[in-house]
Amino acid sequence: MQYQETTLRQMSSAAFGMLGSMDIAYIRKVEDEGEITYGIFAANGEKLGDESSADIAMVVARQNDFEAFLVN
Repeated sequence: MQYQETTLRQMSSAAFGMLGSMDIAYIRKVEDEGEITYGIFAANGEKLGDESSADIAMVVARQNDFEAFLVN
């Protein structure tokens, strides 16, 4: 455990952002020109897609083997 904690503390921000980027996604509300959608983002912030509702976005993320979380 100590080794893992030390390793994580020494990681750059970019490397830390990539950690889990292939397994974890987050869903958040996106407003663009008055239209509200729910964006699906990889852990590193890369936008993967948009859906019309948070529920649909969660299903799509999970269907693509991501562990998905809704954030504000």
